[in-house]
Amino acid sequence: MTSRHHALRRGVGYAVAAGCGLAGVKTAFRGSWSAAHGLAAAATGVLLVPTLWRNCSLYGPVVKRFMVDTREAWLTIDDGPDPEDTPEILDVLARHGAKATFFAIGERVLLWPNLACRVVEEGHRLENHTQHHQVATFWAASPRRAHLEIDSCTRTIQDVTGTRPSLFRCPVGLANPFVHEAAMRSRLRMIGWSAAALDGVAHSSEAAFRRIKNSLFPGAIILLHEGPSGKRGRGSRAAMVDRVLQHLERENYVTTIPY
Repeated sequence: MTSRHHALRRGVGYAVAAGCGLAGVKTAFRGSWSAAHGLAAAATGVLLVPTLWRNCSLYGPVVKRFMVDTREAWLTIDDGPDPEDTPEILDVLARHGAKATFFAIGERVLLWPNLACRVVEEGHRLENHTQHHQVATFWAASPRRAHLEIDSCTRTIQDVTGTRPSLFRCPVGLANPFVHEAAMRSRLRMIGWSAAALDGVAHSSEAAFRRIKNSLFPGAIILLHEGPSGKRGRGSRAAMVDRVLQHLERENYVTTIPY
């Protein structure tokens, strides 16, 4: 599906939401509050439901897998750089001869520019994960805020590492129509995932690994995280990466960076 088709979908979504909202206002003036509430709910739902559906591609393309004829998987790591986890993860990747894509937070790149540069220097990709990673509210971003968060992160990564991101991942995979539009205007391909450990919050290492193991297939996009991991000790993030890579090797998979 082309960007024109997705732009048309967004336009239709805006029009339907606006039409339902206007009809709701007219209905309310006529005194039919029950019908007005229903129309208001419909207007909200047209935009809200696709926004709160992770990796939803209704209003813009989201890559959730890649086409391949061999046993390849794409390892992606979110929320860095991190002064403890990033060096350890890079060491694990080097031992396995594996490559990964790091979706980085702009303000963390500014805090640890040496780590951002090391990611790139060691042959991995550093991509856009917004400037501030405001997970609680970014799904409701206005057009201006979506543009600023995405473009600021791109500029930060380019200024620090000399490489311009070409990929974007939304915080927790939630994107409203304005975010889709901002990403496309910035010429960034939006990337989702197909195999998530759900390790971005408090988690069991065994359960996290099992989720990856059970979701693996040729062309899978694996999502892991770095950064604070609740009560789990130092090294737990790198240990998870190591365990996933060992499993990939046993299953005759290789890691690749398809975009």
